Amino acid sequence: MKPNAAIFEEAYLQLLKVVTTANVIKFYCTDLSSIGALDREQESWLNLEYYPKAYDLIQDDIYVAVVFSEEHFKAIVTNYQVTIPDTHHHFIQFTYFTNVEEALHWLQNIKGQDAVSV
Repeated sequence: MKPNAAIFEEAYLQLLKVVTTANVIKFYCTDLSSIGALDREQESWLNLEYYPKAYDLIQDDIYVAVVFSEEHFKAIVTNYQVTIPDTHHHFIQFTYFTNVEEALHWLQNIKGQDAVSV
């Protein structure tokens, strides 16, 4: 079930608190396979508010492995269109997977550190 905007934003803001209270965490795995694609409002909030706030706190590159279901991934590839993003976050590297273990393996190989899954 897809979370509403308030629950979605609260979950990410709680994660941001965790990220900055202990050691700074720069490696993430986001599993969207059970909720499907984010809606435009969620994407917009991430791009305009959350990612800049995360960078302000972390002040370093962030690596995100995004896990989709096979069906969602195929739909993205089939319907892919080159677009010019409204905002470019040079400090975030996204890589996409259909398998959580592969996503975590990619993150661990980047810097050899543990990843956080949300």
